[in-house]
Amino acid sequence: PKRYMKTLQTTKVSVVMPVYNGMPYLKLAVKSILRQSYKNIEFIIIDDSSIDSSWKYLKSIKDKRVILLKNKKNSGIVSCLNKGLKKSKGEYIARMDADDVSIPSRIEKQLKYLQKNPQVDLCGSWVDLIDQNGKRVGEKKFPSDPNQEKRSISWFAAVIHPTYMGKKSFFQKLNGYRKKYELAEDYDLLSRARNKYTIANVPLKLLQWRLRPQRSSRLEMKKMDRMDLLIKMESIKRDGYSL
Repeated sequence: PKRYMKTLQTTKVSVVMPVYNGMPYLKLAVKSILRQSYKNIEFIIIDDSSIDSSWKYLKSIKDKRVILLKNKKNSGIVSCLNKGLKKSKGEYIARMDADDVSIPSRIEKQLKYLQKNPQVDLCGSWVDLIDQNGKRVGEKKFPSDPNQEKRSISWFAAVIHPTYMGKKSFFQKLNGYRKKYELAEDYDLLSRARNKYTIANVPLKLLQWRLRPQRSSRLEMKKMDRMDLLIKMESIKRDGYSL
């Protein structure tokens, strides 16, 4: 076990987190990554031209593992994510969102899982749902078995985006995220990967996923539904209809 831990600790993990007006939850999100039991990380935070005090807080962080990038103008989550992916030096990429909370052993558990199951290219995890006050209001559990996972992705994004952790090569081969599917960029990535890569979920709750009432405006929901449909149609065109 000691030798195993050693090889584990020599593996660098890049955590990529976009931020746009992240206060007041940003501090909790950042601390939850910097306090991970697994220490060999670089934490790439991309500020998308925030107009609240996010940038001021980010600049005050005293941790050498934090790499700050700032967009001159607001350019959306997809360009932030792709910027973070390009900058990353880790063998694995983990995702994080600025209003969620990773449990302390999250990176360690996902990394152990990926190293024990080298055929898996991307894994997510189960989550606890929390409200604006951090109170637990539910949970989400998606299939952990890769075959079930593959079937589920035909219908919906069966890996929760901020729980993603995968091989850097997986993201590179897919050319990262696509701007034209912003708002459903995670589902588009999964759809494109479904038949070529192995995707799974670690059957443990490793993240507190915050519900965001202010973001799901009716207009945004409509746009997301449209994206969803376009992704499914493109997927059928590309892969044929398969379950």
